[in-house]
Amino acid sequence: MIPFFGVDRQYKTIREEILDVTDVVYSGGQVLDGQYTKTFEQTIANLTERKYAVAVNSCTQALVFALRAIDFYSLFHKNKVLIPSQSFAATVNVVFEAGFEPVFCDVDPITGLINLDSIPVEPDEIAAVMYVNLFGNIIDYDKLQTYVTFFNSHRIPVIEDAAQSFGAYYRGVPSGKLGDISCLSFDPTKNFPNYGSGGMILTDDAEFAELCLNMRDNGKVSEHYTVGTNSKMSEVDCAQMLVKLRHFDAWQQRRKNIAEYYTEELDGPVQMIPIHHNVEHAWHKFVIHYPERSRLFSDLHAMGIETKIHYTAPLHMMGVIGGHEVLMGAEQFSKTCLSLPIYPEMTDAEIEAVVDAIKECTW
Repeated sequence: MIPFFGVDRQYKTIREEILDVTDVVYSGGQVLDGQYTKTFEQTIANLTERKYAVAVNSCTQALVFALRAIDFYSLFHKNKVLIPSQSFAATVNVVFEAGFEPVFCDVDPITGLINLDSIPVEPDEIAAVMYVNLFGNIIDYDKLQTYVTFFNSHRIPVIEDAAQSFGAYYRGVPSGKLGDISCLSFDPTKNFPNYGSGGMILTDDAEFAELCLNMRDNGKVSEHYTVGTNSKMSEVDCAQMLVKLRHFDAWQQRRKNIAEYYTEELDGPVQMIPIHHNVEHAWHKFVIHYPERSRLFSDLHAMGIETKIHYTAPLHMMGVIGGHEVLMGAEQFSKTCLSLPIYPEMTDAEIEAVVDAIKECTW
């Protein structure tokens, strides 16, 4: 079997470094709110060209905090948040959790990225626009700015859900900088993964950053002027992530090489997802389209190749929504998309085997 994820393989390559830093943290006795957390936050802030970074226990929590921070400082307290319908379930969950109403935008049926032309409500109803860099790709950010200019007259901020795009760039600007607030994920399945969970809020606004620090620590940072919860990354988490950061560029280069090989060999037998000419993709996922997706999925599994479907249904069709809205781009995307294994620890032989199997199954 060629597995879809390579968490165990990655660990074997950096095991001694991880164990060494873990021993240092535990031996020192400071397991929360220490120097490793501060260093990790400052390092990621620098890499994403942000002034402030706040580490939290997941990107889901980061997005909830971002929405609550926007609402806290808003002069108008609107109740709708624009989101793409093709994304992980957390994208809609955080909107409900933060007390807002989701408004679903359709997506491009091939890229799965939000279709800005499908925004269905008037700006004076919108509290925030939350777009998703799906699979490590980035939308046409210049086009987004034409909407931002329009929204800004109505004081509507933009949240970049960068859960899948750490390491991506648009015109040389890093993902994590492409919004009023950006949120990262360090989930074990990501291209920059923690062994547990983890996330981060990135902003250039000092008041937003302070509010998020309060929300992650039960409101204690500034004498409980706002409510909060307990949402931290541990010192061990942050120390281990700093170890992994030393390897990140090499890991990303390997992902890029695999993606280029897949693209060169498979463009024709299956449909590729195009990348905007201004985008440097992070390759969190490598996703293709095939009209007989279910058969291809089963055939590859029978040949020992694990693939995944991201995602089986659009968000607007989830049972918790209860609606019957029709968004054709998102619905078409979910019928044909298939994610192939892509991680640095794949061997050349395994990569070639994936390509050969797909060619055999799609002739």
